Amino acid sequence: MTSGVKGGSCPRGGAPRHGRAAMAAATAALLCVLAFQAGGFPAAARQPALGNPQPAGGPAAPGRRPPWPDVEVVDQDGRQVHFYSDLVRGRRVAINFVFTTCTTICPPMGANFERLQALLGARAGADVRLLSISVDPLTDTPERLKAWGARFHAGPGWTLLTGRKEDLDRLLKAMGIFTADPASHAPILLLGDDRTGRWTRAYGLAPPAKIVQLLDGLSAAAAPAAATAPTAPAATASRVVPAATTEPAPAPATPASPSAPAEQRQESAAHHYFTDVELIDQDGRPQRLYSDLLAGKTVVVDSFFSSCTGSCPAVAATLARIQAALGDRLGRDVVLLSLSVDPQTDTPARLKEYAARLGARPGWYFLTGSKQNVDLALRKLGQYSERKEDHTNLLIVGNERTGLWKKVFGLAKPEEILAIVQGVLDDRGAPGNGG
Repeated sequence: MTSGVKGGSCPRGGAPRHGRAAMAAATAALLCVLAFQAGGFPAAARQPALGNPQPAGGPAAPGRRPPWPDVEVVDQDGRQVHFYSDLVRGRRVAINFVFTTCTTICPPMGANFERLQALLGARAGADVRLLSISVDPLTDTPERLKAWGARFHAGPGWTLLTGRKEDLDRLLKAMGIFTADPASHAPILLLGDDRTGRWTRAYGLAPPAKIVQLLDGLSAAAAPAAATAPTAPAATASRVVPAATTEPAPAPATPASPSAPAEQRQESAAHHYFTDVELIDQDGRPQRLYSDLLAGKTVVVDSFFSSCTGSCPAVAATLARIQAALGDRLGRDVVLLSLSVDPQTDTPARLKEYAARLGARPGWYFLTGSKQNVDLALRKLGQYSERKEDHTNLLIVGNERTGLWKKVFGLAKPEEILAIVQGVLDDRGAPGNGG
């Protein structure tokens, strides 16, 4: 699997919708796509069963007995072992895929495994084995893997693996993870219980508590469908406002008169959903979520916190490159919205310093405010998490004027993200929308 950006559309259902009034009808359905569970983990979606391909988009339960080759691999201590018979057979495992020279997604994935290891406690190694497989075995010697694992305090229950490229390629291809370019590998976890033969995929930066929940579910007699994320940096699209919370959708606004202009009816619905909750930008100015920041604009939304040392700097650097590529369209045609998930710490003054380090220009807003207000805005935009460390690395890219919204993996290649942003920015609306 590569990091190619993929797209998909949400089924609209019902009779064809015409004009900008389509947004009003779509808003009533708010929970169609771009939905995220509290905790920053993408909402449940099913994938083809591992080892038993299904038609694209078809439903699937966790797969059974994937045919992992029992190839010879080498662990971080230089010991030669067989992948299946020595490391997987009869065990519950969580597997991620990294390489030691990676500077984007791999360090956050390593940090996430460190947190998973801590959460498992005595279960790590005894009940659940953590496996990190190198996607660059030509570079990743056992010594390099041992040093990389030490950065994240890898304990006895966490094994890092390299080996002959031919053997690792065979294993990665069987798992559906192989890519010729290590930098294009996807942030995927494989979770499995060999005792029950149940396997599934999960997002590599999912909260550790969610990973444990999925692992425990695989051991149950009837495990629930696993919550998953795109198997590669992905963009999925919908012409509805982003339904972003697990809370019930708000009651529809009092409908505008049927004789009112379609634009007025559309604005009533979108305005009602997003609300004008007040945020504060890096210059200390109040900003209303819908009226000041979203209405009639194309937006790129991310969540972060200024003291973050994991994925935030990488995503911020990508947004800085997007800012540069947008030129004078920034602030005029498109705005960047970076919402702090740590508003108590991230004061406007602190955010102003953070923005200055990134060379942020007018049109890139760094937003904080009261925790209650910020949490509401994050929920509406699909970025809410209970803990700041669990915030999502997905960007929301939306054209409020035409109603086109996409989610994009924030650690994808900058040029891929930019292509999505430009496509949403230049959107003219669905046929018949007149947008």
